[in-house]
Amino acid sequence: MSRLYDAKVDIDPSKVQKFFDDRARREANSINAVMLQPEGSVIAIERDRHEREMLLPRLDRPSKILDLGCGAGRLALHYGDGGHTYMGIDFSGELIAKGRELNAGQHDIHFAIAQVPHIDVAALPVQPPFDVLIITGLLIYLNDEAVIRTLQLMADLAAPEALVYIRESISDIATRLTLKDFFSQELNEYYNGVYRTRAELKADFEATFLQAGFRMTDEGYAFPEHLRNRAETTQYFYRFERKA
Repeated sequence: MSRLYDAKVDIDPSKVQKFFDDRARREANSINAVMLQPEGSVIAIERDRHEREMLLPRLDRPSKILDLGCGAGRLALHYGDGGHTYMGIDFSGELIAKGRELNAGQHDIHFAIAQVPHIDVAALPVQPPFDVLIITGLLIYLNDEAVIRTLQLMADLAAPEALVYIRESISDIATRLTLKDFFSQELNEYYNGVYRTRAELKADFEATFLQAGFRMTDEGYAFPEHLRNRAETTQYFYRFERKA
């Protein structure tokens, strides 16, 4: 199978996990490993800088932060100052190992290996509620039921007053696009991902976040045109806020 348009088919989470474990072992740059750019590309580095400077929530008080699908914890050091406590969760043991190595000695930065949304919350070193909840490229690797469960989990773990930031790869055409066992010439490996439309994600948000008292405060294309290099897909961001 390959490129599937407007078809609801499941992808295999074990293949996605192997994909990222392999990238973590091969890619020297952990940002390239998780933002899916080949070795030597500067696009991932520039996207990372743009996201940190322009898109991520700016916090004016010490907060507990939950980063689901954290990869190697590229956002951990971003929030390392200011008295914040960071909890990163990812299913790739290889990426988590990189994150722990890169953030060694930081007592307010924590990691756990788990397959979202199947998380043993009681076992986490940082306990809810969380003030800030972040996803940057996770929903694309989840099947439909897991997307709903993940969004509901975020709402359940959020403090009465909380911020949510989501940046996802989505379809930039009229229909959903699923890459199932697709061989990427650029990455030189097989790849699986579900690029949902904005309408699909909006319906998921309405069924979870909005029902839990959040409101959407902003949305839009995540990166300027010179940092977009795909014909049918794009990176899109959403911000949500809940007040007590």
